[in-house]
Amino acid sequence: MDPTTPRKRRSPLVRYAPFIVIAVVIVIVAVVAIAGGSDDKDKVTTGTGGSQPASDVPVQYQAAQQNNTTGNYTWQDSCDKTTGRVSMPLLSPTPCVPKFNGTNGGAIGDSVTADTIRIGYYIAKPDAQQDALLQLAGAYDPPAKLEATYKQYAKIFEQLFELYGRKVELVKIQGTGLATDETAAKADADKAAKQEHVFAVMGGPAQSKSFSEELAANHVLCIGSCIIAQPESYYKAHSPYLWPVGPSPDQTSETMVEYIQKQLLGKDAVYAGDAAFHNQKRTFALLSYDTVDGQYKDSWDNFVLQLKDAGIPLKLHKNYFLDISKIPETAHEIAVALKQTNATTVIFTGDPIMPKYFTEQAKIQNYFPEWIMAGTVFADTSVFARTFDQDEWAHAFGLQLTPARVPEDKNEAYRLNQWYYGTPPPAENAFAVLLANVQILFSGLQTAGPHLTPDNFRAGMYGITPKADPSDTINTITSYGDHQFWPSPPDPAGLDNIGLLWWNPKAKGEDETGAVGDGMYELVNGGKRYVHGQWPTEPLPLFDTKGAVTIYDNPPAALTPKQYPSPAGSPAAAKG
Repeated sequence: MDPTTPRKRRSPLVRYAPFIVIAVVIVIVAVVAIAGGSDDKDKVTTGTGGSQPASDVPVQYQAAQQNNTTGNYTWQDSCDKTTGRVSMPLLSPTPCVPKFNGTNGGAIGDSVTADTIRIGYYIAKPDAQQDALLQLAGAYDPPAKLEATYKQYAKIFEQLFELYGRKVELVKIQGTGLATDETAAKADADKAAKQEHVFAVMGGPAQSKSFSEELAANHVLCIGSCIIAQPESYYKAHSPYLWPVGPSPDQTSETMVEYIQKQLLGKDAVYAGDAAFHNQKRTFALLSYDTVDGQYKDSWDNFVLQLKDAGIPLKLHKNYFLDISKIPETAHEIAVALKQTNATTVIFTGDPIMPKYFTEQAKIQNYFPEWIMAGTVFADTSVFARTFDQDEWAHAFGLQLTPARVPEDKNEAYRLNQWYYGTPPPAENAFAVLLANVQILFSGLQTAGPHLTPDNFRAGMYGITPKADPSDTINTITSYGDHQFWPSPPDPAGLDNIGLLWWNPKAKGEDETGAVGDGMYELVNGGKRYVHGQWPTEPLPLFDTKGAVTIYDNPPAALTPKQYPSPAGSPAAAKG
């Protein structure tokens, strides 16, 4: 099968499908790949962030290249020596390590033997309400297809990665409660650690902190969508066990403060829907999502302090809880409070459900401010934004965390499965999320070396530096550790660069489910992204279609992986 052949009748929320539920939390699944390369001679010594000692891990190709010692090593068979990375059609492949010869030291605890590494993958308990919502959105993946996709991606990586004489043994971790059931989540994690004896778990009930906490307490790694959107302090306190895609709420807050300082502060609110605001210096209100038990209170309190320290005038801060039974009154109460403050600009960081009601109620109050997205869950997708009041949302702009959109058949996760198997991924919606989990896992397994421990996993991951040039990229950059992207290293959260987008109610195109209609997000400057500290002071062209893009029908080089022949012995190669 041609790897560019799309599957029939696709209607995906490709990046977001597993998390479209009513009880949504703050999460951005930036479908990014792990980047590559760093440091010195035949071993790389990396700081582990905290009181943990440094660990010795295998040299990565870029480190040897930097020291002119690449000829001193025999590199793994799948190494592309022109890039120093594994020969896979991914945007940011994992760096090469030397080919392993010898013994790997045998068993390391109950989860790692001389021959196997036990890895869990979490499958959620069926939920009639959630599954119905996913089916309605055209984004439901049956558990069997999720399992099959995990297994197919894991097999690809296992064939191409250096695992030091070991094979990965996948173990299903069956969820026994709903996503918010802390008791069930803790029990599931305890079973994964003490009965299934796994080294790591990919995915999890991400709305239940007890899952990640119990895994960490039992020295089991929590990979990718296993844990989402927790404060940076939480990740650091549980290092080396938590590996989110990122960024953390603290990092999006830091980015938003920098953006406001350089682009908006002290200037008139010219993008507001109310013309009276156009000649007023901006004042701000903050709407932030939280849980009933205040999981995000520390992050939002810190955000407010950052705004204050930056001299950004904040007239109001309102936390809200997503209680389905109280949506109308919650939205009305907040709209009235916003109108009373008469802030020109509303900073929103929250879920994709409430903006529909916030904007409808704001319109009833005859309140038309600027709306700024400061790190949201799915509110930056067209499928949800089309449900918001368009007279209000026509004045919305903000941070672009997710990658620039490309057609499904050009998505790297889709094409990887085609490249190896000659078929699309079994899961029609969640494949990109699952690939992100698998790539984080195998990147750590390869760079950790033969003595596979959580500390060495961290040391290897911290030694990986980004492939993309942060000064000129529309591709996402992901790294862990200290690579000088954030002011409080080591960075435990992943995503390092962010772009800017705005809502165009007149743009016509496909939303993330494939439905054609009016209303699309426009990426400023084609989706150009910035790292912390490098946002420009010259005005960025908001609400200007010149140079903006909704979807890259023909992706540029920055969004196009290097192509390789299908591996010998793969199903795709056998098909010719």
